Amino acid sequence: MQSRHLGIRLFLGFLCAICILGTATWWTPYSWETLPLMPTISALSPWFIVLIIITAAIAIFSRRGVALVVLALCMIAQGMAIMPYLGHADTELSPGTREIMADMATADSNDPQLKDGIKTSKLASTDDQCARIMTLNVKGGLADPNQIVDTVADRRVEVLALQDATESFITQLQNAGLDKYLPNLIQSEADSAGDVNVIFTMATLGDPSASSITVSNGQQYPAASVTFKGNTIRFININTAKASSGSASQWAASLDEISGWASHNAMSSTAYVLMGDFNATTSQKHLQRTLDAGFRDAARVTRTGMQFTWPSDGAIMPSMASLDHILVNQGVHVGDATTMKIAGTNHKAVLATIEPSSETTK
Repeated sequence: MQSRHLGIRLFLGFLCAICILGTATWWTPYSWETLPLMPTISALSPWFIVLIIITAAIAIFSRRGVALVVLALCMIAQGMAIMPYLGHADTELSPGTREIMADMATADSNDPQLKDGIKTSKLASTDDQCARIMTLNVKGGLADPNQIVDTVADRRVEVLALQDATESFITQLQNAGLDKYLPNLIQSEADSAGDVNVIFTMATLGDPSASSITVSNGQQYPAASVTFKGNTIRFININTAKASSGSASQWAASLDEISGWASHNAMSSTAYVLMGDFNATTSQKHLQRTLDAGFRDAARVTRTGMQFTWPSDGAIMPSMASLDHILVNQGVHVGDATTMKIAGTNHKAVLATIEPSSETTK
């Protein structure tokens, strides 16, 4: 019996240690994030709350008071870290934009179709001050092009950023009817795997660039400006290096290049939207530096949860990490933000409603 109690104490102590370390990853020092396995562990930090609850149940059953105190402190720390993403947030959108979005939400999806096959109820307007935007990593062009086009139509998307697309996939999207809704595009040059990053827009592209933000990993971030009722927002499609085994330093460098750029442009009079696959969570210090510079995450602004976007292709396992983001600077207001599962890819799409703020350059 004594050996059994000892075994329980040792097992409980082991679980408590993991809970402490998992909770501490919210505050991992910047220099530690490139250590082996640390990018993965820190990206999964919100999920340690599940282990804390399980361990607390074991502690209650075995009547271990000290362990319960430790776990209670871990739970409080986890709550403090997660709370900024939860709760009620008043939308930043103007009353006029909220009215437009309400009208679009109540549009009849069974309206007669135009001659070119576009449903009249699915038409967004390039003449108002707001826009629905969407970003998605299409996994080398394996995502379902028809579902993407349907989503663009149903959600009235005016700006679409795709990562890891291919030339053939762009053709598939156009054959599925994307050019009827988003006829304009700018794309990066293909990388060594043949993948491209591309931005599709309803409105005419201003100052399109195949590459924006200096990067050292060979990736290119296409950018373009879109004017909304006289106000201009510049969109940049982000697709950083992955934090896979052996490339953590490259992953960190690509995020540092973004934060370095952000430090000069977050407070700029130009309105910016960074959208794409950052391969990092907002709790990780390498991405946090971009937020510290003045960019804001749409999910956190709208308090719509941590919006786990990866992986999304499992039948049972839920998405575990928030790798895909829409970040805005002071020149952009954000309304609702949400995610959507798209067949064929292991990333969820992220959508948000935005409008230029009063500080936006005209």
